Amino acid sequence: MTTNTNPTTSSTARHSLDLWLTMWNTDGDIARQICADDFRIHFSMTESDGSTPADAIRTAEDFARYLGWWHEQHPGVVFTSVADAIDGDRGRLLWDMEADGRRAGGVDVFDFAGDGRIRRVWSVGGQRSMRSS
Repeated sequence: MTTNTNPTTSSTARHSLDLWLTMWNTDGDIARQICADDFRIHFSMTESDGSTPADAIRTAEDFARYLGWWHEQHPGVVFTSVADAIDGDRGRLLWDMEADGRRAGGVDVFDFAGDGRIRRVWSVGGQRSMRSS
Protein backbone atom coordinates (compact mmCIF):
# COMPACT_ATOMS: atom_id res chain seq x y z
CA MET A 1 0.00 0.00 0.00
CA THR A 2 1.22 3.48 -0.86
CA THR A 3 1.37 5.99 1.96
CA ASN A 4 0.46 9.53 0.97
CA THR A 5 2.86 11.87 2.74
CA ASN A 6 0.89 14.95 1.71
CA PRO A 7 -2.72 14.77 2.98
CA THR A 8 -3.46 18.20 1.50
CA THR A 9 -2.76 16.88 -1.98
CA SER A 10 -4.97 13.88 -1.26
CA SER A 11 -7.89 16.04 -0.13
CA THR A 12 -7.59 18.40 -3.10
CA ALA A 13 -7.25 15.43 -5.47
CA ARG A 14 -10.47 14.07 -3.93
CA HIS A 15 -12.13 17.43 -4.59
CA SER A 16 -10.97 17.34 -8.23
CA LEU A 17 -12.15 13.77 -8.71
CA ASP A 18 -15.50 14.50 -7.06
CA LEU A 19 -16.11 17.35 -9.54
CA TRP A 20 -15.01 15.41 -12.63
CA LEU A 21 -18.43 13.98 -13.57
CA THR A 22 -20.23 17.14 -12.46
CA MET A 23 -18.07 18.92 -15.03
CA TRP A 24 -18.96 16.38 -17.74
CA ASN A 25 -22.67 16.55 -16.87
CA THR A 26 -23.16 20.27 -16.39
CA ASP A 27 -20.41 22.83 -16.73
CA GLY A 28 -17.18 22.55 -18.70
CA ASP A 29 -15.90 25.71 -17.02
CA ILE A 30 -15.17 23.56 -13.95
CA ALA A 31 -12.10 22.38 -15.91
CA ARG A 32 -10.43 25.70 -15.17
CA GLN A 33 -10.70 24.91 -11.45
CA ILE A 34 -9.79 21.21 -11.30
CA CYS A 35 -7.34 20.75 -14.18
CA ALA A 36 -3.67 21.70 -14.07
CA ASP A 37 -2.39 24.32 -16.48
CA ASP A 38 -0.57 21.63 -18.50
CA PHE A 39 -3.59 19.28 -18.57
CA ARG A 40 -3.78 16.48 -21.17
CA ILE A 41 -6.48 13.89 -21.84
CA HIS A 42 -6.11 10.77 -23.94
CA PHE A 43 -9.29 9.10 -25.24
CA SER A 44 -9.34 5.59 -26.65
CA MET A 45 -12.33 6.44 -28.84
CA THR A 46 -12.95 8.92 -31.63
CA GLU A 47 -15.99 11.08 -32.27
CA SER A 48 -18.75 9.50 -34.38
CA ASP A 49 -17.26 11.12 -37.52
CA GLY A 50 -13.83 9.61 -36.78
CA SER A 51 -12.28 12.89 -35.64
CA THR A 52 -10.16 13.32 -32.52
CA PRO A 53 -10.55 16.95 -31.44
CA ALA A 54 -9.38 16.22 -27.90
CA ASP A 55 -5.90 15.42 -29.22
CA ALA A 56 -5.31 19.18 -29.52
CA ILE A 57 -5.89 19.85 -25.81
CA ARG A 58 -2.76 21.27 -24.18
CA THR A 59 -4.15 23.31 -21.25
CA ALA A 60 -7.05 23.47 -18.81
CA GLU A 61 -8.39 26.35 -20.92
CA ASP A 62 -8.33 24.17 -24.05
CA PHE A 63 -10.23 21.49 -22.16
CA ALA A 64 -12.90 23.92 -20.97
CA ARG A 65 -13.48 25.00 -24.59
CA TYR A 66 -13.55 21.36 -25.73
CA LEU A 67 -16.16 20.51 -23.10
CA GLY A 68 -18.37 23.37 -24.29
CA TRP A 69 -18.20 21.91 -27.80
CA TRP A 70 -18.73 18.36 -26.48
CA HIS A 71 -21.86 19.33 -24.54
CA GLU A 72 -23.31 20.83 -27.73
CA GLN A 73 -22.53 17.65 -29.70
CA HIS A 74 -23.88 15.26 -27.05
CA PRO A 75 -26.98 16.77 -25.44
CA GLY A 76 -28.73 14.69 -22.81
CA VAL A 77 -25.76 12.45 -21.98
CA VAL A 78 -25.52 11.71 -18.25
CA PHE A 79 -22.48 10.25 -16.52
CA THR A 80 -22.72 8.47 -13.15
CA SER A 81 -19.98 7.24 -10.87
CA VAL A 82 -19.74 3.52 -10.24
CA ALA A 83 -16.57 3.47 -8.10
CA ASP A 84 -13.41 5.48 -7.59
CA ALA A 85 -10.14 5.46 -5.70
CA ILE A 86 -7.19 7.74 -5.05
CA ASP A 87 -3.75 6.40 -4.22
CA GLY A 88 -1.30 9.23 -3.66
CA ASP A 89 -0.96 11.15 -6.90
CA ARG A 90 -2.95 8.59 -8.94
CA GLY A 91 -6.67 8.00 -9.19
CA ARG A 92 -9.24 5.99 -11.09
CA LEU A 93 -12.92 6.30 -11.77
CA LEU A 94 -15.34 3.70 -13.09
CA TRP A 95 -18.33 5.38 -14.71
CA ASP A 96 -21.47 4.75 -16.67
CA MET A 97 -22.84 6.99 -19.39
CA GLU A 98 -26.50 7.00 -20.37
CA ALA A 99 -27.91 8.46 -23.57
CA ASP A 100 -31.09 7.73 -25.49
CA GLY A 101 -32.04 4.93 -23.06
CA ARG A 102 -28.76 3.09 -23.54
CA ARG A 103 -26.00 2.69 -20.96
CA ALA A 104 -22.30 2.08 -21.49
CA GLY A 105 -19.39 2.28 -19.10
CA GLY A 106 -15.76 3.16 -18.94
CA VAL A 107 -12.76 3.93 -16.79
CA ASP A 108 -10.66 7.07 -16.36
CA VAL A 109 -7.15 6.90 -14.90
CA PHE A 110 -5.75 10.13 -13.42
CA ASP A 111 -2.39 11.64 -12.53
CA PHE A 112 -2.71 14.52 -10.06
CA ALA A 113 -0.39 17.52 -9.77
CA GLY A 114 1.17 18.43 -6.42
CA ASP A 115 -1.71 20.83 -5.73
CA GLY A 116 -4.32 18.09 -6.34
CA ARG A 117 -5.47 19.30 -9.73
CA ILE A 118 -5.69 16.80 -12.58
CA ARG A 119 -2.65 16.70 -14.91
CA ARG A 120 -3.31 13.65 -17.08
CA VAL A 121 -6.29 11.44 -17.85
CA TRP A 122 -6.51 8.26 -19.87
CA SER A 123 -10.14 7.47 -20.70
CA VAL A 124 -11.45 4.21 -22.11
CA GLY A 125 -15.12 3.64 -22.87
CA GLY A 126 -16.86 0.36 -23.48
CA GLN A 127 -20.17 -0.95 -24.72
CA ARG A 128 -21.70 -2.15 -21.47
CA SER A 129 -22.35 -0.82 -17.98
CA MET A 130 -19.63 -0.97 -15.34
CA ARG A 131 -22.25 -1.84 -12.72
CA SER A 132 -22.49 -5.43 -11.56
CA SER A 133 -25.65 -7.21 -12.61
